[in-house]
Amino acid sequence: MTGKERVLKALGHEEPDRVPVMEYIFEHGIVEQVLGRPSFWRGHFKEVKAYWEGRRDEVVESQKRDVVEFTLAMGLDGVTVSMVPPKGFRPEPLQQLDEETWRDWEGNVYRYSPLTEDLVMMAPKALEPQKPPENLWEPPQEPDPSEFELIDHVVRELGDTHFVISRLGRRVRPPYPNPFGMEEWMMRLAEDPEGVREERIRGAEEARRTIDALFARGVDTVLLEADYGSSTGPMMSPETFRRAILPGMKVLCGHIKRHGAPVIFHSCGKNRPLLDMFVEAGVDCYQSIQPEEDIVGLKRDFGDRLCLWGGINIDLLVRGTPEQVKAEVREVILGCKEGGGFILGASHSLMAGTRAENYRAALKALEEVGWYS
Repeated sequence: MTGKERVLKALGHEEPDRVPVMEYIFEHGIVEQVLGRPSFWRGHFKEVKAYWEGRRDEVVESQKRDVVEFTLAMGLDGVTVSMVPPKGFRPEPLQQLDEETWRDWEGNVYRYSPLTEDLVMMAPKALEPQKPPENLWEPPQEPDPSEFELIDHVVRELGDTHFVISRLGRRVRPPYPNPFGMEEWMMRLAEDPEGVREERIRGAEEARRTIDALFARGVDTVLLEADYGSSTGPMMSPETFRRAILPGMKVLCGHIKRHGAPVIFHSCGKNRPLLDMFVEAGVDCYQSIQPEEDIVGLKRDFGDRLCLWGGINIDLLVRGTPEQVKAEVREVILGCKEGGGFILGASHSLMAGTRAENYRAALKALEEVGWYS
């Protein structure tokens, strides 16, 4: 059975030959550990600087090569990819204040973090009442064919045997300021839920053209992602979610369903109070099931309606031992594999600091107890 067949069986709540394994995201650190060379795959600030220096083609060639080789080296059944910046992309650098600090044109201040190897916002601009920018709904430019370069390569190299997922947004590093920061968006959600609702619906309608273009490149599905939870629960009440978020989410899911594809939704945090509405929206698979959510309990309570993708504790991948990882992953697989509807993966992503030996221990547990009789 191929990896693609394995994933499709699991998404359909059937038992394949083995529990499939794939990752939402893996960072350049573990890619470099496994392949033994530097990589621009999710290269964070070194990727940003390369774009500033006009090295877009070098970055994309590294990503094309490394994502395929890493996927094959680790025996993954699927892979998640993104659009890339167009050829000739060379953004204006942020203003450098000192060796570790930069400022963008809106006044937000960022500092380099050795832990994540990326820029972290340290001093956001002062909050003030927000209104949508006048140009928020200008029609997006048609993507340049070169923006599909990574996707086309991965589909060509892995598409027959692996489940290929594309993220929806264009992956242009760094993530320059959105029309609204998180704090500003949460303020607007509280003050004007109807306005947020209309914006989400309109944004979902705008996304249809990109979704259609991605399916035309041969991907198996387009990933939806939005973070609605913290480690203790949702960041909004279920009533607010239903009023402001659910309508637009239904539109997005509908765009993907039109292509006969499963809807996979990534959302961080403890989202159990929202899961019934995820299902109502059309979500088939829920990813980023963090340890505090208890994936075995979710399998018991939602496993007939949602395929679950997760189960490898990211904290143990970074700070644990191979023995700890293997023992916990064995328990998760045995608690979730029955009846299909389960895909093994990190409880978010293979984040910065992930130790390759710990991830290999998780894959060893899969090899030992992940097969169906």
